[in-house]
Amino acid sequence: MGSSTKGLLAILAFTVAAPVAAQAPLPPTTPRFVEVVRLAQDGFGDSARVIMAKMLAQTSPVDPAYPEALYTAAAVAKTLTETRLHYARIAVDFPSSAWADKAILRLAQLDYGSGNSESAVLRVKRLFTDFPKSQVIPVAALFGARAAFERRDGQLACDWIARGIDMVGNDIELRNQLEFTRQRCTPAELARIAALPNPDSVQPPVAPTVAPPKVTVQQPATSIAKPPVVANAANSPWRIQVAAIADPTSIRRVIGQIEAAGFTAYRVAGPKGLTKLQAGPFATRDAAVAQLAKLQAAVGGAPFITKAP
Repeated sequence: MGSSTKGLLAILAFTVAAPVAAQAPLPPTTPRFVEVVRLAQDGFGDSARVIMAKMLAQTSPVDPAYPEALYTAAAVAKTLTETRLHYARIAVDFPSSAWADKAILRLAQLDYGSGNSESAVLRVKRLFTDFPKSQVIPVAALFGARAAFERRDGQLACDWIARGIDMVGNDIELRNQLEFTRQRCTPAELARIAALPNPDSVQPPVAPTVAPPKVTVQQPATSIAKPPVVANAANSPWRIQVAAIADPTSIRRVIGQIEAAGFTAYRVAGPKGLTKLQAGPFATRDAAVAQLAKLQAAVGGAPFITKAP
């Protein structure tokens, strides 16, 4: 087994075995899913995967249990590629589910373990932005800070460590790890953090009311900024799909993120009440590929190349 794979497995083992106070509810909580994980842990991984495949086939994507089923399938998957795919689907297709923040954390941990500190930082940023009160924030702060330090961004790392310590609660082991990592912060960084106001005691400014983006199926949403890479792409079929969701609030949020990144947003009717959210247009497939990283940074998840219907 290679050192990279060992590192990833060590991270997964840490997140399962760490104290419940900070980690909960990282493991599945529904009894039938708990039993599948236990079966895999007892050495019957193939049987666990067969059971999960049947459960996924028998569960509708609009069923509230479906994201947890995907999360469980990721936990017992045979390869890291399968694990990533399941977590990415939760993050992209079910961003308002109770499992989205846990899936994003898992992806960040896998990115960090594989040496991709840039992607790990981006995922942790999304966690802090979209799930500021999540129970996984202390763990995300630890892994995010380590990744930020590797990228020589001490200010971001120390900010995250401070936030993690504030939210860690009674998990002594995790608190100790956060405190140990904070030793890498310079006196200047610690002084700056100490001078910051307590976010819980300061009333946030009232944001101006902004009308939601006006979009229609197959019609580009109005956008001031246009993609800089799409010469002669008006009739091109190439797009990037960033999500497939049903929640209207999440749809508006993702459309805003697409447009803020400088792309045109498209809504495409999907199965079982889902709406596919796509960005584009792109003159060629290569032009779309060149913008994948930018859209992932803006929206998160696992965007992929597709064609217009």
